[in-house]
Amino acid sequence: MTIIEAALTVLKAANKPLSKDEIYDAICKGNLFDFKAQDPKSILNAQLRKNTVGFMGKSGAPKPTLKQLSDKKYQVL
Repeated sequence: MTIIEAALTVLKAANKPLSKDEIYDAICKGNLFDFKAQDPKSILNAQLRKNTVGFMGKSGAPKPTLKQLSDKKYQVL
């Protein structure tokens, strides 16, 4: 399972928007992804952003699966 697949699993199970920290905590609690980075929240944040509608970076997902709300929480499209 990839980081974004783990995040989508968490968001779908929660059935409500979640913050980056809430998503990270749920991924770790469910053992959905083994972060091997020194700053795993930074890696998660990058993956969330590039899969969010409106991301303008070069490596954005061709079909975004997330929307970021004004309170910086993410929801599944």
